[in-house]
Amino acid sequence: MGKKTLIILLAGAFLVLLILFLIVDKGEVKFKKSEKDPLFGKFSGTDVSFIKIYFRDYYERDKTFDYTLFRSNDYWYVSYSNITDRVDPKLGNFLANILADIEKLETLSNDLPLDPIETFGLNNPNSIIVFDINGKTNKIIAGNLTPTKDYYYSMVNDRTNAFYLIYAYKIDNLLKYPYDTRDRNIFTQEWTTNVTGIEYKPINSNITFIFTNKNKNWYSLSPTENELDSVYIENSFLRDLRSLNISFFVDDKKKRENLLKNPPLGYVKLFNPTNTFLLSILKIESTNIYCYDHQRDSVFAIDYESSHYLFTSSLERFLKITNK
Repeated sequence: MGKKTLIILLAGAFLVLLILFLIVDKGEVKFKKSEKDPLFGKFSGTDVSFIKIYFRDYYERDKTFDYTLFRSNDYWYVSYSNITDRVDPKLGNFLANILADIEKLETLSNDLPLDPIETFGLNNPNSIIVFDINGKTNKIIAGNLTPTKDYYYSMVNDRTNAFYLIYAYKIDNLLKYPYDTRDRNIFTQEWTTNVTGIEYKPINSNITFIFTNKNKNWYSLSPTENELDSVYIENSFLRDLRSLNISFFVDDKKKRENLLKNPPLGYVKLFNPTNTFLLSILKIESTNIYCYDHQRDSVFAIDYESSHYLFTSSLERFLKITNK
């Protein structure tokens, strides 16, 4: 190898190392970020107050779903089939943020097929999403998937002279079954924070317990006056109540009426400075406990094994144990 060739190779290697040094910082390669071009302009999920969703089931194409999510007093609700119920707040905000994150990709306006609406499947769309941005209504109509299945051919705000490609995963993430959007939490943090009193009737008991919180110390007022184990109440009883989840809702009118017609087997009532929360126990089966949430006017089942002990505790379980 000649001296001149060696010099050229060394210079080339040095140049490569210099480039790597300039673009690598602490092991991370820096790429220039391209700015997103939002399809509906720049906005945030907090600017969305409702989302109306229609879609055809992925597997049963003749089966359709049509429902509305709406925000009221910072809470999300879902409305469908004469049911209006609370939505998991994280889910409501998640869906609103997806809409804010939809970017303008390729616009199809030239060399269109003879009938683009039919060719792109927009005459029988996969989904229609209507939502507002600060009160202004917008619409996405998503038709067929592209051959690569990465995008949906879409129409925006009923404009028929331009068609858009929207990432399929973003549209698909919006298409939740309506009953899957309902909040499965029972005792939310709203109900179990700053609890000042508890009224508790264990299952199949004739005795009702009344507890009060005085300066973060718990006491029993009925059936006897005693000091209670405040650590147990705060860190076990209330915490475990908060962790309960709904297994399924009972929306069938006849089944609901049959469960509600008899007096409750027991109940838990929580008091805080602004609210009173009441949960009644309606029926017990081998795997389920059926409950009625008076605030939501909702009947549902919870898992027996993980929750039964919460509704059968004796007064002794709450008492403070003192060493003599």
